[in-house]
Amino acid sequence: MSRPDPAERILRLLALAGTAAIALGAGLTMVDIALRSVSTLTVKGIVDIMQLCVLAGAMLAIPYGFVTDQHVAIDLFVERLPVRVQVGLRVFAALLGIAFLAGVFWFSLQQAATEHAGGDRSQTIGIPMIWYWAPFLAGLALSVLASLTVVVRLLRHGLPAKAQGLPT
Repeated sequence: MSRPDPAERILRLLALAGTAAIALGAGLTMVDIALRSVSTLTVKGIVDIMQLCVLAGAMLAIPYGFVTDQHVAIDLFVERLPVRVQVGLRVFAALLGIAFLAGVFWFSLQQAATEHAGGDRSQTIGIPMIWYWAPFLAGLALSVLASLTVVVRLLRHGLPAKAQGLPT
C-alpha cells in the first residue's frame, strides 16, 4: 500500500476534525436529552449548535472522499471499457465536478458576503452566520483542489490499482 501524499494526509486530518465536530454535536444532543429527562434544564441553542456541527463535519469530510476516490460510483459498464477510456471518463467526470463545485463556491461566496455585511446571526443563540459559511466555503474550495489532484493523478499515473481490480 502506498503512503498517502501530503494533500491526502491534510484532508484526512480535516475529515477527522469533521468527525469530531459531528461527535461533539451528537454528544451535546445526548446531554440535552438527558437533562430534559430529569430536569427542566436544556443545552441552550442545541439546534443552532447541532446544525453548525453537522455542516462543519460534512464539509470537512467531503474533500477527503474526493481525493481518496471514495464517492459513490456505478462502474457496471465503465469497468469493462479499455483502461484509457476509463481514465478519460474519470477525468471528464472530475472536470465536470470541478466546474460545478467552483460555481457553487462562487455563488455561495457572494451570499456569504451579503449575510456577513448584514450581520446575520442564527435565531436561537445568535451565532454569526459567517461561522456556518466558513466551513461550507472551505469544504467547497478543498473539494475543488482535491478533484484537481485526482485529475493530475489520473493523467500522470492512470487508474489506481483498486480501480483495475488489482491488489493494493
